[in-house]
Amino acid sequence: MLRLVKTSTQRKFLAIMFAALIAVNGPLLITFFIVTKNTLEREMIAKKRVLLDANSKALSKVLWDFDYENLRKWAGAIANDRDIFTIEILDDNGKSLALISKSDDRNLPNSEETLFSKEITHTVDGTEHVVGTLRIRFISDRISNAAMREVGKSAILFIVSTISVLVAALLANRFMISRPLSRLNAAIEATQRSGIRKRVDWTSSDELGRVTSAFNDMQESLDQDEAKLIKANKRLAFLYNNTPVMLYSIDREDRIIKVSDYWLHATGYFRKDVIGRKFSEFIQCDFQDDYLTNRAMLSNGKNETLEFTSVFQKADGTRLDVLITEAKDFDDSSSGRRSLSVMTDISKLKAAEAEILRQARTDFLTGLLNREGFADRLNAAIESADDSADIAVLFFDLDRFKWVNDNLGHFAGDRVLQSVTREIGHLLEEDDCFGRFGGDEFAIMLNCESAKKRAVELATKINRTLNRPIDLGGRTLQTSASVGISFYPENASSAEELLKASDVAMYRQKNSGRNGFCVFNEQFGREAAQQLEVKENISEALENGWFKLHFQPIVDLKSRSTIGFEGLLRLDHPEKGVLPPLEYIRAAEQTGGILEIGDLVLDLGLEALERMQSSSKWRSTYVALNFSAAQFLPDLPVKLAQKLAARAVDPESLVLEITETTLMQNSMGLDGLIEDIRGLGCSFALDDFGTGFSSLSYMNRFPVDTVKIDRSFIKGLDDASGSERNHKTSALIEAIVGLSRKLNLNVIAEGIECEAQLDRLIDIGVETGQGFLFGKAQPLDAFLALQPQDRPEIVPVTDLKLSNTG
Repeated sequence: MLRLVKTSTQRKFLAIMFAALIAVNGPLLITFFIVTKNTLEREMIAKKRVLLDANSKALSKVLWDFDYENLRKWAGAIANDRDIFTIEILDDNGKSLALISKSDDRNLPNSEETLFSKEITHTVDGTEHVVGTLRIRFISDRISNAAMREVGKSAILFIVSTISVLVAALLANRFMISRPLSRLNAAIEATQRSGIRKRVDWTSSDELGRVTSAFNDMQESLDQDEAKLIKANKRLAFLYNNTPVMLYSIDREDRIIKVSDYWLHATGYFRKDVIGRKFSEFIQCDFQDDYLTNRAMLSNGKNETLEFTSVFQKADGTRLDVLITEAKDFDDSSSGRRSLSVMTDISKLKAAEAEILRQARTDFLTGLLNREGFADRLNAAIESADDSADIAVLFFDLDRFKWVNDNLGHFAGDRVLQSVTREIGHLLEEDDCFGRFGGDEFAIMLNCESAKKRAVELATKINRTLNRPIDLGGRTLQTSASVGISFYPENASSAEELLKASDVAMYRQKNSGRNGFCVFNEQFGREAAQQLEVKENISEALENGWFKLHFQPIVDLKSRSTIGFEGLLRLDHPEKGVLPPLEYIRAAEQTGGILEIGDLVLDLGLEALERMQSSSKWRSTYVALNFSAAQFLPDLPVKLAQKLAARAVDPESLVLEITETTLMQNSMGLDGLIEDIRGLGCSFALDDFGTGFSSLSYMNRFPVDTVKIDRSFIKGLDDASGSERNHKTSALIEAIVGLSRKLNLNVIAEGIECEAQLDRLIDIGVETGQGFLFGKAQPLDAFLALQPQDRPEIVPVTDLKLSNTG
């Protein structure tokens, strides 16, 4: 092959050279011949003319002197030119004086003659005289042949030089091009035959030298890369077989074509027992369809990589939970497409996942199902239920359980919850589902025949059981529960709705006196929807600023002069108008929104008080604000002090109204909070006095400054004078006034609506009051707009003992 390459290169070079000579030098050579021949012919003819001119001048003297002897000599001399075959000299009369003719030349075949004629003149005394004519005839072919001979000599030299150049080029091609190319080709063929990369033994500073040097560098680099690849392949093979991951490869027919040593170690198989077998044969039967479906997704090109779980059967027949990750091998040079696969043992992960799921669905304190676990069981029961299914859910929480945590500690509360779990567990059957949702909330699902009847019976047993004292290690505690009951499918169509219905029923029972059970009905649902709507209205009102404070005057009953205002909260809905306060206040207390509303009321009240104190007309009045039991938190005194300082108002002009219910619900630590707030300069008023259960004891215990007689007592004065009710009401009011005076407390009568009530209260000794008789609650701007003549003289607050000094 080397010789063929060499011969082919030389032939191509020769062909190129000859083609170049023919294409370039051929036309040049022909042009050279023609131009040179014509030039030589012209030069020879020009020489003949020069000879004619020279001889005609020489003969002018001879003819003038009639020297005919010399004339014949000149003619003979001229005839010696081999190209001239006739010479004739004529006198001035045209008479031939000398004629020499070469007859042998005239007889040459196809010869052409050329005649040159020249007058012979002689000048005498400046006058030129024609003395004769010289005629010469010569053969044109001889001149042309002479020119051709001269051109032939040049052509021979040109051809010899061209051949020399061609031979030199061939030698240069052979030694400077063919030889290094031959060696380069020999190195390539030797590399192909032996697999060992040969080097080219050639050095030069030309392009071929650089090519051979680059080839040798490439061979060196390839040797280094090959060594690295061999090392990497060995390392890869080691890692493939020894990495603690089960690696394997399968073809498009699902046949195993390669497995790692660790794969064999983990599965217990021998390599000869698995190579060539379908991988699906090692998947447990229940999971083979899923495996083949996933494999099909990889084979048809829908996925480039795939990850799924399956169950592998080991050599000893045991089950192995695995995560299979497969990726296509895109090397088309391999025989058939194959997958690169990893099989990971996830048995421990599966077990841990199951344990985590169990823990996530289980209450850690009681071991019962938590909310999520209970909801899953309830969902499963509903999904599997038929038309005749009867499912009941009992939802209950412990009454006043917060008191246990607050007063006995959370450890005691946990013991109560565990005791309840044990006692209620004794009342359940094996198929019943029992769960704790958090705090003191529990739920029970009954999925059996006559579930409705059994739910009522079980609720009765729960109430009876929880009424028994609980032993807390030397201390006994009696509890009770409020139970709500709902039924599927009567009350709900899903687990979420069923739990919600029983929750609504439970809260209905709690609001009805606790310690009992209540079965859900549709009216509860409508009321719950209304309450939800109220909650949404509260959220929108807080966000959009729909809450406003209206102020009702508090007056001196005798002079009817305004001494203060009670701030009353109003929700002014842009579409529904002003909403009744009882609706949204109760909802806010249940949802915790009362804290945000309370802060808003305090800010609005202080803002109004600041505006009043900046007005000369109302500077001496005070503002009374209603506080909820939920607002009496440990940080209330600090918060109130900050707000008072920010507004720069007189604290003695702020009265906080609390109800007897507030005192009952939040009696622990409340007296300390009241003292701290009174220390800021604020006063307290006991609102709705006479409607609670322990009015006298709370009046004695808590340092309040004012008692506000509830409007229900004032309304009793409407009856005819002398009636039994009027008499009793008057006696009660007189007792309250007398008692308050003994305790150095102010008295304010609420709900005064007519002059008769006013007169009777004055007779009894009540000094201040409020009600529609003196004006309805209005925005502050309505009072600030009054002129001085529109309001009577103001009675100072200190005269009415509203300060904390009383």
